[in-house]
Amino acid sequence: MNQTSTPLIQAIQMHLNQDSTSFHVPGHKNGLVFHSGLFEDFKQVLRYDVTELEGLDDLHSPIGPILEAQQLAATFYRAGHTFFLVGGSTVGNLAMVYAICNPGDTVLVQRNAHKSVFHALKLANVKPILLAPEYDKETGHPIGVATKTFQIALSSYPEAKAVLLTYPNYYGVGLDPKEIITVAKEKNLYVLVDEAHGAHFQISDSFPPSALSLGADIVVQSAHKTLPSLTMGSYLHVHPNQVNKVEKLQDALGMFQSSSPSYLILASLDAARAYAEMLDKQRIISILAGVRTFKRELATIGQIEVIEWQDERYHCDPLKVTIKSLSNLTGYQLQHIFNQQGIYTELADLNHVLFVLGLEELTDIREMIEKLASILSVYPVVKAKEPVPFVGEKVSSLTLSYEEVAMRSTKRVPLAKAVNQIAAESVIPYPPGVPILLPGEKVKKEVINQIVEIERAGAHFQGHQRLNEGILIVELED
Repeated sequence: MNQTSTPLIQAIQMHLNQDSTSFHVPGHKNGLVFHSGLFEDFKQVLRYDVTELEGLDDLHSPIGPILEAQQLAATFYRAGHTFFLVGGSTVGNLAMVYAICNPGDTVLVQRNAHKSVFHALKLANVKPILLAPEYDKETGHPIGVATKTFQIALSSYPEAKAVLLTYPNYYGVGLDPKEIITVAKEKNLYVLVDEAHGAHFQISDSFPPSALSLGADIVVQSAHKTLPSLTMGSYLHVHPNQVNKVEKLQDALGMFQSSSPSYLILASLDAARAYAEMLDKQRIISILAGVRTFKRELATIGQIEVIEWQDERYHCDPLKVTIKSLSNLTGYQLQHIFNQQGIYTELADLNHVLFVLGLEELTDIREMIEKLASILSVYPVVKAKEPVPFVGEKVSSLTLSYEEVAMRSTKRVPLAKAVNQIAAESVIPYPPGVPILLPGEKVKKEVINQIVEIERAGAHFQGHQRLNEGILIVELED
């Protein structure tokens, strides 16, 4: 099979060349019926927004071009099987947990996982054991689980069925998971990895290794984050040693994925893989040279510092560029200033802003840098705030299970009165979508202080537009 071919795209184009008439969904009828405000911009792409017609295959039971496209992706990523996902890494996380775990199973999970991971654990009705990550000393960012922490968890919970890791973090940095994967396989644990930010790792040795190449059983990647795919386009890869789980995964995806999947997203996944395959060594060298130039130019602005990850244990994605505020501006305020200049970054935190670069060569950035330097020049340079070191248990469990929380009455209380209570809901700053607080967790004063601090600094919380009204807690019996 030609690795540069795009079987699904070719199948759609063959269908379009038939000059056919639509008596099927979707209702825009190949773009003939559409709102005038979008018609001119959308009219070409709408022709590709088709459905499960003859010759175009079926995502939930593929035997034709979708199957061929998935096989090409599996070959590229060295997987035993690859599924196309039209619901983002979220649907992949839901499916892999649901397919592997049974109700009541014990699962070791990295505490700074995405909310979709915890939703998956809740849906599967398993017992999550939380593994605290290591924190970077300079930025305070959670990086990854240490092998020692994992081994402590294994000793305390030898019945664990799986370990669920996040690699890398949102900032493109992670601890090498190889040792944990090796130990987990020796103990017959399934290794499930949310690798949403690593869909491009397979392209070149200039990027970190994928957890799949290190032996993980199932790995989920968001193609749309760094590959040229449409939003929500993602991959779920199954290790060659676990192809016996393909049917269970197919069944789970049949429940969690739409029964009317977007062919626009599917075609973009076919194209994204082919694009990645065509990037030769010289092109990667040029792309990364542009990244280094971009970082050097940013570093000329006195009010910011470009983070250069120094810890030799880290795997670092060069397409992610993190800067720290060296002024009295928070990271959120710094991002807002960038937005006002038409420079939209991926996320901010209390002290940092994250730039996500693409697989393209950067050009003409000097004007942008000069504009930012001029705007920020009015802010005095100050010493950066030191991150607060993590203090807490390396391995912990929920005080109340998901079922117990669901069965109890709840009430909303002010943040200050929630300390030492049991949370009945998640508190999630977004992005990055990592819960600060989980349902069933005991509310610590340090967590409330963190929520208050980042809300004042400008963080957005999903579902909590007015945190001053408090959070839901479980009403405990006297």
